[in-house]
Amino acid sequence: MLSYAREINDNLSLGVTGKYLTTDMTNILKGQGYGYSITPGVLIHITHYKLPITIGFKIDELINQQSWGTGTVEKVPPKLRLGFAYKMLNPGLFQILRNGYAAEVAAGYEWSKEGLSVRVGYSEGITAGAGFETGHTKVDYAYVSQRDLSKDNVHRISLTGKW
Repeated sequence: MLSYAREINDNLSLGVTGKYLTTDMTNILKGQGYGYSITPGVLIHITHYKLPITIGFKIDELINQQSWGTGTVEKVPPKLRLGFAYKMLNPGLFQILRNGYAAEVAAGYEWSKEGLSVRVGYSEGITAGAGFETGHTKVDYAYVSQRDLSKDNVHRISLTGKW
């Protein structure tokens, strides 16, 4: 996955993420697949009346394709995700997200200070995480309960470079 974002002005930021997809279902004949997806996004910062509100949206899989060893080519329908964030005192962030085909609500809270962040939330299960940022580098860890995909929980680690 590779992402790029740019602040256009104090009120608007644009971004895009490109993903290379690969799947290998072991012990299944022709169960290998590869593909790509592109997801654009927008952040709008509301500055009127000094409201610390950000509205964001993205369209997951706007352009996508997955080709399988059987010759089948899959395309998934794009999925609109809409989010709101309210920046609270000392510096906290509360988010409410709504997305998908059927409405789905998630909520989370992030506390950050001097480059360290701690997060907790709920989205079809408990989520939690932590991050550390220094200079142009950021490292994040996330714990996600994903019962739909696995009986095990998911742990994600990401490294971000900013320039």
